[in-house]
Amino acid sequence: MSITKIQGIHSIIVFTVLSLCSLGIETASSETQYVSDQLIITMREGQGNEFKIIKTLKTGTPLEILEESEQYFKVRTQDGLEGWVLKQYITAETPKTEMIARLEKKRDRLQSQLEQYRRDKGSFQDEIKTVKSDYNARINEINQNLSAKSREAEQTAEELKQVSEKYNALVTQSKNVVELVDERDRLKLQNNSLSTGNERLQKENTRLKRMEMIWWFLAGGGVFFIGWITGKVSRKKRRY
Repeated sequence: MSITKIQGIHSIIVFTVLSLCSLGIETASSETQYVSDQLIITMREGQGNEFKIIKTLKTGTPLEILEESEQYFKVRTQDGLEGWVLKQYITAETPKTEMIARLEKKRDRLQSQLEQYRRDKGSFQDEIKTVKSDYNARINEINQNLSAKSREAEQTAEELKQVSEKYNALVTQSKNVVELVDERDRLKLQNNSLSTGNERLQKENTRLKRMEMIWWFLAGGGVFFIGWITGKVSRKKRRY
């Protein structure tokens, strides 16, 4: 004989004994309770085995308590059926099977979350590797730029040093600029004066040369004239 049939016979016997007891009905607060242990009980239209069976309920079936008597609960199932069940098979504690089912669901959910976390971890690790690679590449690029900028800064510093030296030299030289300008102007005036004197001397030299030529011309003419006169006088003396 199967366990289910044994449990059904046990339930019928219990229901028969309890149906001989006096029945009292009182209202109970609306709460959810469960069929306890590994049982299959009946839900009837009234309080006793003489009433028609509405439905059989397995262990762990949630029920809403509507009314309460000494031995029975009036309950409502999740699909809306209402009827009476024996109180002794109803418990407010969650049945072990329900707890196990819930724990299994929780375990499955946690395993699913764990798998998701593992997938996320793998994806996150890949992302970290990518970010790290990009970061290293960026660091290398920055270091290269920094090296180039350092060399450029050194070159600029050297150029600045040279410019500063030239500037300092110019500043030192510029102290005599006014004196040099005055000396230049003086020499320029002196040169202009010498040029003027040279031109005057050249003109005087030209004039003297002209006068010398005239004097030599006159001297030559005088000698010629004196010779001519002397010749004339000599010829006259011969005639006498």
